[in-house]
Amino acid sequence: MNSSKKWCFVKATVLLVLNCSTLSTLYGQVNLSGKPGLLYIPTANILADGTFHAGYSYNPVNYAIRFNPAINPQITTRNSESIFFANLVLLPRLELNINLLRPNGPIQFGARGIGDRQIDVKYGLLTEKENRPALAVIVSLPFGIDNSLITNVLVATKHITLTSALTLELSGGYASPYYVDREDMRNDQNSTLFSGFVVRDKRDKAAYYLAGPFGGVKVSHKQKGGFMAEWDSKHLNVGAYATLFKHWTVQAGVINFDQLTVGTSYAFSLLSTKKRADNDQTK
Repeated sequence: MNSSKKWCFVKATVLLVLNCSTLSTLYGQVNLSGKPGLLYIPTANILADGTFHAGYSYNPVNYAIRFNPAINPQITTRNSESIFFANLVLLPRLELNINLLRPNGPIQFGARGIGDRQIDVKYGLLTEKENRPALAVIVSLPFGIDNSLITNVLVATKHITLTSALTLELSGGYASPYYVDREDMRNDQNSTLFSGFVVRDKRDKAAYYLAGPFGGVKVSHKQKGGFMAEWDSKHLNVGAYATLFKHWTVQAGVINFDQLTVGTSYAFSLLSTKKRADNDQTK
């Protein structure tokens, strides 16, 4: 084999290894709002450029975040909720998440509307190294009116190899109870995105999502499935997940040892294998 053929062979082998190693981590599970995470909590896992997730989560009725009469006087009964989401890694370490929360079951249209829309941005401050965890910040953009899945957090994640097949993932962080919101108004009275900002405290609501310290642990078998437990700042939740065909993930859990939550997502890369490998090498 001459030198040029040897170089081509080495280059092809490197690309193949990079591709195989990233596939197992690119397409993992996501949390309730569609971000890399466990059941409710996010993690600091940093996905490869061009990774796209889309999926669905079910939030049980006893833990309704928005469609709950205790916090929404327009409705008279508590409803379970469906969350539809899409998550895209736009640039190295930078993710954009869009989610839509809607009630399940009968409810007045005035209370249902289109659903609660939210846009979140995640940036990986630090990538994971042997002697340090990954660190990320997630911020919910404050342009909506009375949003529910507000995620303003700082979170760290570290992976520990237990055996050749088992990996332990540890995550912990803090979710700010304070957030920037818009003054009370109707959507049809919303003349501009850049007015009426106020600072609120999530803890003033009877139901809220992520306020205070949170953490979780996950044990995975070859990144194809595993078990998890988390503290979401209010409840202790446990669950399991499985990744099928490298792209499709299904998961289920019990919130507060009380009610079942389920979710599913499908993920793939919008970049070619070579482009993704080149991006990984430049990080």
